[in-house]
Amino acid sequence: MKVCHFCGNKNFKNTKAQYTYKHNENFLIVNDVPCEQCEYCGEQYFKGSVLKQIENEFNSIHSYGKKAKKELVVPLEQYCEIQSSNN
Repeated sequence: MKVCHFCGNKNFKNTKAQYTYKHNENFLIVNDVPCEQCEYCGEQYFKGSVLKQIENEFNSIHSYGKKAKKELVVPLEQYCEIQSSNN
């Protein structure tokens, strides 16, 4: 029987989620990724084969120049810089 490793709940639902893959300061965000989600705490579990497909897509884009369907510009800040500016 499956048990959530985070909260111990035994009830899961099949759903789709957004997954962010990061390696060496490069990112790939993938929408509608199938997963099982704990019905109590929301922890998500992905099959290894699904994660391998995402890793392969990441490598195709970042190592072999495949064009992604869409690209985002995301601001990036260091916490220590925004912390000191708000004091």
